[in-house]
Amino acid sequence: MPSHAGFRVFVSAVTGELGTYRTEVARALRRKGLDVRDQQHFRQGGGTLIEQLRDYIRDCDAVVLLVGERCGAFPSEEHAASAGQSAALDACRAATGLARASYTQWEYLLARDLGKKIYVFFTAEGFAPDQPNDESPDLRDAQRKYRDWVKHVGQQRDPVTTKARLLEDVLVLPFPDLGRPKPVLLPYPSLGTLFKGRDEFLRQLRQSLQRAGNGHATAIVGRAVHGLGGVGKTRLAVEYAWQHQDDYSAVLFVTADSPANLRANLAELVGPLVLDLPEQDLKEEQARLAAALRWLHDHPRWFLIVDNADSEEAADAVEDLIGRLRGGQVLITSRLARWSAAVESLELDVLLPEHAGQFLLQRTARRRRKLVSDDSDAATLAGELDGLALALEQAGAYIEHRRISLADYLAAWRSHEPAVQGWYDKRIMKYPRSLAVTWQTTIEQLDAGALALLRLLAWLAPEPLPLFVLEGRDADSVWREASQLCRSEVEAGARGSQGEKSADLTAALAMLADFSMLRWDAEASTVTVHRVVQEILRTQLPESSRERWVGTALRLLNKAAPSKPSDVRTWPRWNLLRPHVAVCAWHADRAGIASPTVGLMSQLSLFLKSKALYAQAEPLIRRALAIDEQCKGPDHPDVAIRLNNLAQLFQATNRLAEAEPLMRRALAIDEKSYGPEHPSVARDLNNLASLLQATNRLAEAEPLMRRALAIDENSYEPEHPVVARDLNNLAQLLQATNRLAEAEPLMRRALAIDENSYGPEHPEVATDLNNLAQLLQATDRLAEADPLMRRALAIDESSYGPEHPEVATDLNNLASLLQATNRPTEAEPLMRRALRIRYAFKRSTGYEHPNWAAALENYHYILHSLNLPDDEIDERLREFTA
Repeated sequence: MPSHAGFRVFVSAVTGELGTYRTEVARALRRKGLDVRDQQHFRQGGGTLIEQLRDYIRDCDAVVLLVGERCGAFPSEEHAASAGQSAALDACRAATGLARASYTQWEYLLARDLGKKIYVFFTAEGFAPDQPNDESPDLRDAQRKYRDWVKHVGQQRDPVTTKARLLEDVLVLPFPDLGRPKPVLLPYPSLGTLFKGRDEFLRQLRQSLQRAGNGHATAIVGRAVHGLGGVGKTRLAVEYAWQHQDDYSAVLFVTADSPANLRANLAELVGPLVLDLPEQDLKEEQARLAAALRWLHDHPRWFLIVDNADSEEAADAVEDLIGRLRGGQVLITSRLARWSAAVESLELDVLLPEHAGQFLLQRTARRRRKLVSDDSDAATLAGELDGLALALEQAGAYIEHRRISLADYLAAWRSHEPAVQGWYDKRIMKYPRSLAVTWQTTIEQLDAGALALLRLLAWLAPEPLPLFVLEGRDADSVWREASQLCRSEVEAGARGSQGEKSADLTAALAMLADFSMLRWDAEASTVTVHRVVQEILRTQLPESSRERWVGTALRLLNKAAPSKPSDVRTWPRWNLLRPHVAVCAWHADRAGIASPTVGLMSQLSLFLKSKALYAQAEPLIRRALAIDEQCKGPDHPDVAIRLNNLAQLFQATNRLAEAEPLMRRALAIDEKSYGPEHPSVARDLNNLASLLQATNRLAEAEPLMRRALAIDENSYEPEHPVVARDLNNLAQLLQATNRLAEAEPLMRRALAIDENSYGPEHPEVATDLNNLAQLLQATDRLAEADPLMRRALAIDESSYGPEHPEVATDLNNLASLLQATNRPTEAEPLMRRALRIRYAFKRSTGYEHPNWAAALENYHYILHSLNLPDDEIDERLREFTA
């Protein structure tokens, strides 16, 4: 079950009357994955009980009140006054004549004032008439007023009469996103024990965030900051997020170094790697931004880091953002100390010398050249670097990579000082000298080749990139072109990349890894660039250069991407390329780059479709179609390809009526473009014929299939896999029209072609085996059919994995054969597994699998063959019909 500890619900009831109800409700909500609190968790600390209740409810997202006839205890007038005047209390007093409120009522009123979601459930006894009792007149009057209040908040809802009904009503409450994992977007993992010297500041930050409440934020103000890390405010914010991620419903990170970038980065939260919202495909930034803000409004208890708001314009934009947000916590990192009352500023200082020295010693322990003076050298170097977190990390990375001593680095650092001083402008930068030295020293170490590589990687995903993308003659030509582009764009004095390109890729990677600009995993043969580094590199590029850089990165991927993504033999590479193609194509599309964006989008969509990831494939196919229609016109042959891809996805997800007009349009385009005898026309004919067969229009389908076969036999060699495809399609139609003797030789010929073309373990061979086995079963040659079906199942499980729809087809066929040979005990678990795969298909796509009804009927028949009682049959079927 996914964790939803970030969404906290407070369940309240008068213990003496509804305590058992409260226990059952709390238990049921916990089973749904919610973080449930009730009176048993509440412990009074300092202040009045009313004040403690207010703080406690503020920390929850929703309040569930179970109210009955008894009103519970009352706070004293003095304690009630401590909560302040409440508009909600005044409204209740006017409606009911209520003079005093019980703690139960105060929980309701406080939740209203704090803007929490409130769900009130009351029992039938809540409307019972006054009963004679021995209580004082004042208490009897309070009970009557309490029942009037129950009517007021209940708003004429029918009272709950049983515990079962109460649980049923509670469990359908619209708590958000309980079926989805928590969105977590952080630029890098925790440092663990390397994160030093910040315990007290983390405690203060925690207190500040808890005090802030809705509509407020906390700003970390760096005394000194430069570049990506500076004093360490970004690192501290991320460490805090990792430590407290269980307290939040989402943990998010955006860069806000300008108002435009704040808007852009907020808008990018809707993308596939974070919130994955439908609006991610919209071109308009404002629409995507509105979707991200709407998600934050609808999903309380999120935590948002707004990073690098270092200018007045950026700070104004952030404060404007804060005024529009509710229900979560905002943590700002900035060098600005002056903020409005809505932001509490905490000043983050540099690391103390002892902590900085400890970091250097631990960071370099594995590979530095050790000297007896290491302890004193570490202390001296920490002082030279002013305890700056980024400078310390870069120093540690440099020492470890070069295998030098701390003393060597200290000498090198000091030798750079005069040259760097001439570049530094204190009036503009307003940084101590050592901060500018840190950033400039790093830049001066990068040559054009290393910087070009880094800029290319900035347009890819933050996941590990396989090195084969960067290797080989094709990749080298792109890299050389990027290096030349980098040299031509660098302004004199803006950075130190004036030298020639790195001698080779290894040298460039080593240079970037030297200063922790990327992680190079030699064992896995991958490189990884932190997300924050990618963001900053992209946003620092001039607008006029971004299109060229993303276009160059896209061509790098295009050269690395294998053709035929539907072929499982290309999947090992496509699995690694998938996130990078998705991200880079998205950037390229936003930049208006049509080629090779469309081709890569189309290839990625075919890969995803082949893996049965239809929901992820469909928007890519649609977008590729839209671009081609816009750029090439509605009658271009490439448009026909996109139409066919989309139509086949529709057919796979049982949307046959939507698929047919697309297939007919594709056929018309290709016949007009190529003439009636072209292989593309044969492809279109085959697709349309298969759809006609699926809709039981066999007489219409057959001439199309025969025409497609004739075209392909004339266009290709007789042993070509395309011919095998045509043979298979025609053979299946012949079998469907009970011409089994005609069908069998076609199937056997198709099997022989595919085994020769692909080898014996390819999924195309599994399809042929399945088709032939079903024909053998239809002609009562069951003993021959059995091993073919088992072989097909083994091939598809190995190729696709155990949960693919093709595996479900194999399981269904084998189970039907076992049933036909009177082995229902063996058939039942196979059919049940097939149904589970197809049931998951429906949940993931929103559409019923084309063979769902037939498979469910087969399973029902198998269960009856096992002579199971009707109630047990119903119980097993309920798994797939609930």
